[in-house]
Amino acid sequence: MDPRVLARYNSQEGADSYRDEYRKKLHRKLSDRLERRLFDRLFAQTGRVESLLDLPCGRGRLRSLFLDHADSVVEGDWSYPMLVGNRGDNGPSERVGYVRASGLALPFATDSFDAVASIRLNHHMDEQSEREHHVRELLRVARRFVIVTFYDYHSLKNRLRRLRAPLNGKRPKRTLSVARVQELAKEAGWRLVTAPALSLVGSGHRFALLERVGS
Repeated sequence: MDPRVLARYNSQEGADSYRDEYRKKLHRKLSDRLERRLFDRLFAQTGRVESLLDLPCGRGRLRSLFLDHADSVVEGDWSYPMLVGNRGDNGPSERVGYVRASGLALPFATDSFDAVASIRLNHHMDEQSEREHHVRELLRVARRFVIVTFYDYHSLKNRLRRLRAPLNGKRPKRTLSVARVQELAKEAGWRLVTAPALSLVGSGHRFALLERVGS
């Protein structure tokens, strides 16, 4: 992950800016609304879960939503200001814990949580190997379900970006394919249940629901 991005998220200014984007910017508000609709669909398939890890949690944008579907939630983030701000913005709760952690080295034993959600992190990782390891780490610490977002290599938005790259010089997006996520799940004894797109035109992100086989 770009050290400059990490440094910004791990600053008070960056943590405040991230929270304010979703409060003030129209495209962020629209994205949040679309995400919540997707979560309703995904949790309709999982049913209520006992425990859920939300990493990265940011300022707790999705905390109340996850509490609607889980008995307990652990909010995790690499950014200390994000964690402090999350607790300050949302208040303490006996059902919520907090931990500073990296998505590439989760400090939890195997099968620690009934479900794990990792939203809008994978596409920040520079190397394909990191993005794949991230998925494997989520599968390791989850007992039954994983919800992970990734930027789809075959999405319309990414195809257009690749076509324009020779002209505008923009770097490639950091992507995974649905097929590769499916392979990673199968290798670990899981299956890909569904991976709906946030928006077929306006976004390249997909929300993958993975389930342990036989759970």
